[in-house]
Amino acid sequence: MKHQSLLLTSLVTVFFSACVNQKNLPTTVQKIDPLRYAGEWHEIARLPNTFERGLVAAKATYSLNPDGTLKVVNEGLKENGKTTSIEGTARFVNLQEPGKLKVRFNRFPANLFEGDYWILDLNPQYTRALVGSPNRKFIWLLSKNPNDQKEDFKEFIKKAKELNFETGPLYFNAKRIN
Repeated sequence: MKHQSLLLTSLVTVFFSACVNQKNLPTTVQKIDPLRYAGEWHEIARLPNTFERGLVAAKATYSLNPDGTLKVVNEGLKENGKTTSIEGTARFVNLQEPGKLKVRFNRFPANLFEGDYWILDLNPQYTRALVGSPNRKFIWLLSKNPNDQKEDFKEFIKKAKELNFETGPLYFNAKRIN
């Protein structure tokens, strides 16, 4: 089942990436310090998606690799208490556009494809982020503080709307992973 889910995730990501109108892309952050970005990010909210179906909490941990890429460890907590985990690598696509990254996960078949991971907004303290995809099908509100709530992300939700993301169906996680 895990392999089927990963395959579906990879195929969906590739399909939606191919369908993006290159003229109307959302803007990303213009500067990022990978060392400051590294750390544990708790998912506060997301647009519903197939690969996180059934999760009530999720977090991603980033650490800097010697080659300048980021190691990614995604963890999820399902409604039934079971946990999921997958590791991968995020790479900066272009140094002129540091907010645009590509992520590839290690397990087959997810390792066959890269997905878009665009940092759309980031507070100066590197404690809250708005991350999405160029096709606007995916969006995440992330925080390094697991106690942050919806109210703490009003400006990020406003920014997502300005970038033409649909924010009405945002799913706010009921729990956090420690």
